[in-house]
Amino acid sequence: MDKIINKKIKLLIVHCSLLILLTLFFQSCSSDKKPAEKEKPQKPLTAHIDGKAIKIKTANVEARTIERMVEITGTLAAWEEVTVSSEVSGTIQGVFADLGDAVKQGQVVLTFDLREPAANLKAAEENLKTNEKNYERVLALRNDAHTNLKRYEGLFAEDVISKKDMDAALTQYYVQEASLKQAESMINQAKAQVIIAKKHLADTEILSPISGEVKKRFVSAGETIQAKTPLFIIVKNDPLKLKTQVSEQFVGEIKVGQGVRVAVDAFPERVFTGNVTRISPAVDEKTRAMDIEVRIPNPKRLLKSGLFAKGNILTKRESNVPFVPEGAVYSFVGINKVYVVKDGKVQDRPVKTGVRENGFVELIEGVKPGEIVAASSLDQLFEGAKVEVK
Repeated sequence: MDKIINKKIKLLIVHCSLLILLTLFFQSCSSDKKPAEKEKPQKPLTAHIDGKAIKIKTANVEARTIERMVEITGTLAAWEEVTVSSEVSGTIQGVFADLGDAVKQGQVVLTFDLREPAANLKAAEENLKTNEKNYERVLALRNDAHTNLKRYEGLFAEDVISKKDMDAALTQYYVQEASLKQAESMINQAKAQVIIAKKHLADTEILSPISGEVKKRFVSAGETIQAKTPLFIIVKNDPLKLKTQVSEQFVGEIKVGQGVRVAVDAFPERVFTGNVTRISPAVDEKTRAMDIEVRIPNPKRLLKSGLFAKGNILTKRESNVPFVPEGAVYSFVGINKVYVVKDGKVQDRPVKTGVRENGFVELIEGVKPGEIVAASSLDQLFEGAKVEVK
């Protein structure tokens, strides 16, 4: 039993010795490495680490004049749109305007059969004459009664006539005075009937209330219609108006009179100009937008009401605004920067970009016009890197 234990102890000692020797061997190998063979730090992706200048192309920071704009969209509408209706009932005699026709204010566009209205006017005028004659007759009777009353008053004062005769004369005067007032009322009624009859006769001619074009025609000659029936819709398409909205963030920038440019799909290569004419005094609580109206001259009638339009409101014009080629801006994880070249090195400048036009981008902050920026090899550049212009 003791022999077995001694044998195991000897084996354990041998194993431990071998483990110690192996450990010392590996440590010795590690310490024998030369400094150059030790793990080197990762070399940056730039030639400047080796003291070489990076070859780049450059671009000047240009000073440009730009126009600040607010985008708008909306539907073009007629400057005026009027529904022309009939004031009288009757049979249409003639229609003198149709879809698309240009009409002038006051132009006759429709007539009714005027025979009945003309007859009614004649009857009203005859009735007026009859009442005027009756008034003259009653007036004469009243005047006679008044004269007789004055005479009786004198006689009664001298006790020539009785009180009964005096009362009879007074009663007769009152009767004739009442008859005169009634005759006067009848004349006024007859005059009113003549005025109405004349209006009905005049209403047999329908006049255009505005200068414009016929958008719709609802009736034809020969139809018998009732009063208030729609006859035409007439629109004024020069100028047109664009009703639109702007977000509340632009409320302080929009003013009456500002220039507007709009385009429509019907004329893709044309730009139409106008100006802001009306601004709502309030912002809509639901849409958080403000209503505005734009006036767009349309002398050649190219534009039509109902067209969808897209455009911009010119809010201000700025000069000396820095612009660089889009390729001169390096973007990484949401950060934009440019590399300003100075004395053979580059400076890392964070920038804020603005509008883009024709391959160039506005730099709102970070650089000034006249400075030079790198326009190539941006992914190899860093603060202080040496550069060489190709």
